[in-house]
Amino acid sequence: MKQHIVILGGGFGGLYTALELEKSLSANSGVEITLVNRDNFFLFTPMLHEVAASDLDPTDIVNPIRKLLRQTQFFVGNVENIDLNAKKVAVSHGEGQHAHE
Repeated sequence: MKQHIVILGGGFGGLYTALELEKSLSANSGVEITLVNRDNFFLFTPMLHEVAASDLDPTDIVNPIRKLLRQTQFFVGNVENIDLNAKKVAVSHGEGQHAHE
């Protein structure tokens, strides 16, 4: 039975956690990693001021999350509920906010 690690949020903490887990667990095929984020991109916020000053194009600080992660499954959606006791996360996505657990 595979162990499943779910990371909620694709900001700096979530994305770099997924990248480090990919490195350290790459040989362990018994672990599955999923990252859940409401957006399908990572925004490098420390450089937003340079975009505002027209020194950079906005596309220079936005990266698609799927391109950054090689082994992690990526789910675009909103976290609706976290049940730590049952080890379940409820998420929704899409126009009709389809629910998944």
